Amino acid sequence: MKSILVVSFLLLTGFAQAGIVVVVSKNSDLGGLTRNEVRQIFNGQLNRVGEISVKPLDLPVAASHREVFYQQVMGKSVEQMKSYWARMIFTGRGMPPREVSSDREMTLLVGSDRKFIGYMDEADVTSDLKVVFRP
Repeated sequence: MKSILVVSFLLLTGFAQAGIVVVVSKNSDLGGLTRNEVRQIFNGQLNRVGEISVKPLDLPVAASHREVFYQQVMGKSVEQMKSYWARMIFTGRGMPPREVSSDREMTLLVGSDRKFIGYMDEADVTSDLKVVFRP
C-alpha cells in the first residue's frame, strides 16, 4: 500500500511540472536558440544574438526552478554558478544576470521588454511570452 502511494505521488508531481523553458517577449524578434547560445547568455558571454540585444534574468536563489535550470541547461549546480560569478566579478569580467523576486516578476518583466530573456516552468508560460528553447 505504501509503495502504491509513493508511486502515485511521483507520477502526480511529474505531471504537475511540465519542464523548464527559456522565454522572451512575444514581441521579440528572437527565434529559437541553441543550448550553447542559452549557456553563453546566462554565463554573461553573449549579450547579442545576431543583431538582437538580450538581458538575462535569474530567479531567486531559493526558487526550485533555478536549480533545475542550472542542472538541465547550464550543467552546473547553484553553488557552482555562484562560484563562477564570484570569479567573474572579482576579475572584472562580468556581472550575473539580474535576479527577480519571483516567478510572477519574471513573467511580467520578460513579457514587457523585448530585451529580457528568462526561464520558467512551461506550465507558467503566458500569451505575452514566446518559448525560444526547451532542454
